[in-house]
Amino acid sequence: MGKLPAEGTQARRFGKTRSAQSTALLEDYAELIAGDAQGYSDALLGIFDAIAPAAAAALGALSRGDLASFHEILAPTVPLSRHIFKAPTRFYKTGVVFMAYLNGLQDHFTLVGGQESARSTLHLAELFRLADAAGLLADPELAAARMRAVMAVRGADA
Repeated sequence: MGKLPAEGTQARRFGKTRSAQSTALLEDYAELIAGDAQGYSDALLGIFDAIAPAAAAALGALSRGDLASFHEILAPTVPLSRHIFKAPTRFYKTGVVFMAYLNGLQDHFTLVGGQESARSTLHLAELFRLADAAGLLADPELAAARMRAVMAVRGADA
């Protein structure tokens, strides 16, 4: 059985992770996921739901030791992640749930306490554009139909 970490080690790691998340999450989360030479990784699971297909493919590449493909797969998701976690960051769940709705993983775009209105119409429109650019819309026709419905409810129908 391995040795337990020295007292305070976990707290320091947590502090480093929080610092990394607040300063580097939006810069290059792929590096944080890939980890360091010792295998330490800050997996940053908050974005994985929204980018699940790309994350799965990227992690597959990483497990094969193909770091170039790992980065190539995740690179198009970085602008989407930056947008979903845009300040105020506490509303990132609106973007994650919106992605699930667009991709047909749920039949509504409703969050507890009306949090679906926590992001502006323009924010959701940009999220849709970035998700499309990253190839993260499983069924583009369904996603477009659902996007039109959300825009119509918000008074921005085409």
